[in-house]
Amino acid sequence: MPLVSRLRLALFVLLPLALASCGGGGGGGFSFFPLPPGGNNPPPAADAKYTVGGSVSGLLGSGLVLQLAGSADVAVAADGAFVFSEKLAKGTSYAVSVKQQPSTPSQTCTVNNASGTISDADVANVAVICATTGQKVSVAVTGLDAAGGLVLQNNAGDDLAVSADGTFDFATPVAVGADYGVTVKTQPTALQVCIAKQAFGTVTTAPIAAVTIACTTPGADRFAFTADEGTRTVSMYTVGSDGSLTNVGSFPTDGTPQHVTTHPSKPYIYASNISGTTRGVIQYTIDTTTVPTGTLTQKRDITAGVGATPYFTGIAPNGQHAYVIGDGMLHRLDVDANTGDLTGGTAVAGGTSRKIGLDPQGRFAFVVINGTSLATFRLDPATGEPISPPASVVLPSNSGLTDIAIEPTGRFAYANVGNNPGTLLAYSIDATTGALTPIGSVPAGDTPFGMAIDPSGRFLYAANRNSNNVSAYSIDPRTGALTAVPGQPFAAGSVPNSVTVDRTGRFAYTANQFSNTITLFTIDRTTGSLGTGVSLPSTGGGPQFLVLAK
Repeated sequence: MPLVSRLRLALFVLLPLALASCGGGGGGGFSFFPLPPGGNNPPPAADAKYTVGGSVSGLLGSGLVLQLAGSADVAVAADGAFVFSEKLAKGTSYAVSVKQQPSTPSQTCTVNNASGTISDADVANVAVICATTGQKVSVAVTGLDAAGGLVLQNNAGDDLAVSADGTFDFATPVAVGADYGVTVKTQPTALQVCIAKQAFGTVTTAPIAAVTIACTTPGADRFAFTADEGTRTVSMYTVGSDGSLTNVGSFPTDGTPQHVTTHPSKPYIYASNISGTTRGVIQYTIDTTTVPTGTLTQKRDITAGVGATPYFTGIAPNGQHAYVIGDGMLHRLDVDANTGDLTGGTAVAGGTSRKIGLDPQGRFAFVVINGTSLATFRLDPATGEPISPPASVVLPSNSGLTDIAIEPTGRFAYANVGNNPGTLLAYSIDATTGALTPIGSVPAGDTPFGMAIDPSGRFLYAANRNSNNVSAYSIDPRTGALTAVPGQPFAAGSVPNSVTVDRTGRFAYTANQFSNTITLFTIDRTTGSLGTGVSLPSTGGGPQFLVLAK
């Protein structure tokens, strides 16, 4: 037998013996041939991919062609189901459009549920509705800066670039019986925020002319304030053009501040103290005469009508009323426009949570009652008083709800509950009664504690207190459903108690209680993604909450 063959035979015989002698328990052994990482486990399977499809109805003509970016087009000859050949991975965005309208007879086909993000299943709810007649959709744009850059979409397509105020038509009509949905695809190049209102509905027999695009120039924030539990202070910062913070000073509260808020149009801020020398609301005036530095003056200790343990103070959008959560009550007070003082007022049972959600139009207040239900109080438009018994939805048991966030148009509400993992609950808001209807839920990090929605209403952020990061979600403008932003969660400091978005939607901040820092993020205004967080020192100890002001 050749030498090579004899060596191979010896190796074949000895190898099992060597492996048997070295593979038992105990230390000191070694592997004749080291196993690759993962031992004998098979290699992971390729990530699953999913199809995009739906159904066509009302089709009479011929020649209809549908299009999905990244996939072969689909020609549809009759009513029924369709599916694109390309499969997409989870987290991939998709958008279906009509590439060619049918003829003989000529029809208008409109795609509903046209866009979204792939989750863990095939998409089968895209609805193409065809009709022999269609109606144009118009939008009235107001407040747009001359810099332009605004791009609108209808039903996730049919881009419409707008550079000035006025009334504009989308190029593609919408089939009678189909839905329309106008959204802002690209915000203006200037520091403006444009919001679509009355933007969703179903086309009947008349053109759609009720959609408005309201653009505002909020201006960059000049100041930031934190409620510092550890040092019992309110700290003040100036805000740079890049979102950076420069300390101005810290101001005593004589208590344990949990939250700080600003007046929407006056230079007043309010800190809520739950213990210490002053159990109440501390009001300061922002003195801007020394701009760009500024300072705080006129400290008022407000103890009447706010309860002994006020966790949260919110100011109504019109600036005339204040709402304070404390002692299991929802307190309503009047705001003195000349001094910022809180006076008078009444209280109703409710409000056992740490936060209150205020409708941006001043119609409703949302609070948690006894930790078991999320309640809606309708508010008198003149006095701000709750005018009806609260309608409520039941929360999950042991929910531990800590925050409520309202989308800027007042159509959707969000609540964070639970700990590890936490959950974000989504609701639609009835425009007349304020009643909440559940939409669904998404997982968050460990103990989501504070939330913020960007001023355009497209993205929601949740600070996860015990996993030291921020979860980010896009908001479906039609349904209010949440979809995770690619790349989230984003690392923050230690124990982020809150997240705050600036009024231009460019920056986000977390107040990190244990690391005594503030994390600054830049926001991608197209995707909602956060850049790598920059750690900024906090002047006060244990910052609980950060608020921005002009």
